[in-house]
Amino acid sequence: MPLFQWFDLALLNSTRLALRAFPLQFFLYWYLLFWSLLLSRYDRGRVGTTACQVEVEEGAESVLLPFTTTPELPGDAKVEWRDSKENIVHVYKSGSDHHEEQHQFYRTRKKMNEDLLRTGDLSLTLKHPTKRDSGEYYCGVYSKNIRRRKTVQLKVKAPTVQVQNQPEDIRTRSSSTDPTPLIDDQSV
Repeated sequence: MPLFQWFDLALLNSTRLALRAFPLQFFLYWYLLFWSLLLSRYDRGRVGTTACQVEVEEGAESVLLPFTTTPELPGDAKVEWRDSKENIVHVYKSGSDHHEEQHQFYRTRKKMNEDLLRTGDLSLTLKHPTKRDSGEYYCGVYSKNIRRRKTVQLKVKAPTVQVQNQPEDIRTRSSSTDPTPLIDDQSV
């Protein structure tokens, strides 16, 4: 067999092998490219979900649910606080608060800083916290290039009462384990 025929035959066989492997290589290339682009788009401007715990005693004037992020957020950013039941606690978008979107239970009991997008302080002050307010609260910041979220665990504790001349706190009777009745049941 002449050398040029052998070379042509070898080239033809290698081309056939390359064509057989081509679909797999093609698929892997596009698969990796797709996921790398998707993940880079998803992670751009994103800060991971963080959580913190806040405790307050029932009857306090207010409690601060903290969230501080980078300052100078874009003007199209939407800030939304929700509770664990997905009720909207507070909405800030298009440069102002949107009270009509907020759950009636929170409408008059919360406030945020005036210049929150410039300062990056997205903390929420909840006025007159009650036991019913205990649970998780989520703050999300959304815009074209930003996705940030924070979880705050709020625990509203029963109030403690200090009795004079007593060495320790006395908690509400419902949390005690004392078996004596509150009222002596004596029939007359």
